[in-house]
Amino acid sequence: MKLKILLIAILTIVGLNTVNAQQGYSEFQLNYLPSLPLGETKDFTSKFSFRGLGIEYNYYIQDHLSVGLATGIVTYYEASDGIQSLTVVEDGNNVTLSAKQYNYTNVIPILANGTYYLQPSGQVQPYIGLGIGGYYVMRWVEMGLYQVKDDKMQFGVAPKVGVMAPLSYGLALNLGLQYNSAFGDQPFNSLDFKIGLAWKY
Repeated sequence: MKLKILLIAILTIVGLNTVNAQQGYSEFQLNYLPSLPLGETKDFTSKFSFRGLGIEYNYYIQDHLSVGLATGIVTYYEASDGIQSLTVVEDGNNVTLSAKQYNYTNVIPILANGTYYLQPSGQVQPYIGLGIGGYYVMRWVEMGLYQVKDDKMQFGVAPKVGVMAPLSYGLALNLGLQYNSAFGDQPFNSLDFKIGLAWKY
């Protein structure tokens, strides 16, 4: 399922690039995404995650403004300090599990992005932006041989700020922060630290 979603997003990005190849210019980003869980997400998996990767395609309508798509994956993990108990319903019966507990949260965003660049021709190019779309949030608990899983597609928004620092012709260093907020009965919230490269062509 995760691979299918990523493939659809990549094909969409490639398709947009083909359609718009004769207009404006395009940008492809590859970002490393260390991430801090927040709110209810932190209650379930509280540890800072160093396991995140994001890709973006942006089409520049003008020097100050781009629109595009973003996707990727960030994973969070936490193990309990000792034996935990959890009651689940199986075949209509309540079953109590007692074992060391492992909590996992994996998140795949699929966002439409708009980004405004304050100084697009400067040596340091600050930007602000907003992503809107869906977050595929996978949460599960493992205890012994049992796994309790809950997958949801949730609507969310992702405001971002950052800077681009040109390195050479068409290549720039990208440093930024992105706040993720997905809504629902189990909301997802996190703060991503973007460190990556952007290619303009």
